[in-house]
Amino acid sequence: MSVLDRANEPITVQVNEKNVSLPYGSTIADALSAAGYLHMENTVIGIVAGREETRKEVATEFRVFTSKGEIKIELTGDSMKKAWLDSYGRLAGQKARWTTGQAIAFGPISSSIEAAKGEAEYSRWDVSFGTGGYDAKNTYFIISKTDHSSDYGARDGGVLGRVVSGRNILASLGNDDVINSIEPVIRLESFANKILTAETAVKLEDGMEIYTQVEIEMLPKAKDGSEHFYAAVKKGFFKVDFAASSFISTNTMLGELCPYENFAARSEGTVSVRTSGKGRGRVYISKQDMTSNIYHSIVGRIVHGLELVRMAEPGQKVAIKTVPMRMSMLGYDFVKAGRILDGAGIKYEKAGYLGEDAVIVDQSPRTTMEIVSTGAVKLTAIPRSNLIEIQLYDDAAPNTSEYFRKASGLKENHVGALPVYFKYEETMLFKGKPVAVGDLIPENKPEGGTTVKAGEIGLTNTASKHEGLIGVRFSDNDKFGPTGEKYDATNIAGRIVNLEKLKKIKEKDVVYFIEV
Repeated sequence: MSVLDRANEPITVQVNEKNVSLPYGSTIADALSAAGYLHMENTVIGIVAGREETRKEVATEFRVFTSKGEIKIELTGDSMKKAWLDSYGRLAGQKARWTTGQAIAFGPISSSIEAAKGEAEYSRWDVSFGTGGYDAKNTYFIISKTDHSSDYGARDGGVLGRVVSGRNILASLGNDDVINSIEPVIRLESFANKILTAETAVKLEDGMEIYTQVEIEMLPKAKDGSEHFYAAVKKGFFKVDFAASSFISTNTMLGELCPYENFAARSEGTVSVRTSGKGRGRVYISKQDMTSNIYHSIVGRIVHGLELVRMAEPGQKVAIKTVPMRMSMLGYDFVKAGRILDGAGIKYEKAGYLGEDAVIVDQSPRTTMEIVSTGAVKLTAIPRSNLIEIQLYDDAAPNTSEYFRKASGLKENHVGALPVYFKYEETMLFKGKPVAVGDLIPENKPEGGTTVKAGEIGLTNTASKHEGLIGVRFSDNDKFGPTGEKYDATNIAGRIVNLEKLKKIKEKDVVYFIEV
């Protein structure tokens, strides 16, 4: 077909698993618009081409969706591969024909296998073809539950593979169950024609698949772990710090405490948080099935977009959509919070300051999963004029700025809070929550002969036994830092923008911060 002929033909592409038809010469931006998606700036877009042509040739794993859940099988030899590839599509809709303590069979369907008499040995988790009456027109898909021997009517036993995940599902299957569908698992590593880009002007070809986001369903039994993940993707993306063949991970919440809540297999597409040991707080997304681990609490599962996870590389940002969306209302006014909560069917109670300039600084319950479970939340607000604005020096003091965010809660939320520990003369001191990170090594120290300006935020570093103390001065000082320490024991993390507001705060009051 000539270029002119192709120009008159529409193309069909997939956008996040949704088919759209477009004019020839369309770009990613056109496809996203047609499918109803917005691209988050600087997040990665994955493109796969030519999948259908090679799907059956490279697939060795298949997902079997039953009425009780998903089972994954892996083909273990070539002798039955052709018969399987020719036949598995006909198993959709087939009910369990019989079940015993040794095996369960679905069918019958017609196949090209060779029927034969004779017993064969089967191991637990084997999947095989068998026949009824030694007739290939009555072929059954059989899954072994135990080691046993039997005559299933197929030459050489008919074994084609093994169950590699979902074994707990197999134990629950009975005579009333059905195979809903079977899909091949395509490893993107098998394709040379995959593209990663952040540009939406790339032109598309017929049959291309475009992935722009990963949709993750959070697990109710991991209420704190889910909140940990919400904080890790607070800006709307998962920053890939490391990519291996079996997972990607982010260090965004590295060092933060997270309780162990959910012991389960780290199957393909699961989200887990390391809760103790080296790497505590790190978040992982599994690209392959892995065994459960007592240090990894399972907090969520991918619903759509696993292909983008498989393609992502270190340094890239992957756009994330969570289900349910995070129910943190901190930093919002009551009008905006009300729209969100009403849309989610959540009842809410207003508390504290109720004026038009109110800004929410606290909520109960704290976690999204508790709010969704109870269907209600209490929101507490203060006047926006009481909110203290700060600017942190990420360039000059990256470690100290991060320490301040973690100590104040700004790491997890849009509003941070610190109780006033002590106030005297021209100094106010705060003590934040415990921060499970490395020592506050000296960083961005005031130099001798210089002046610490009023409003600068200082943290005591490892040179003093009061490490971690946070302070602010209300006037300039050329001898001591904001916490009253000498310059060598002081790290300058940032500054208070509206210092006059802070002067009104009393000892033991809670100060609420927001970054500007």
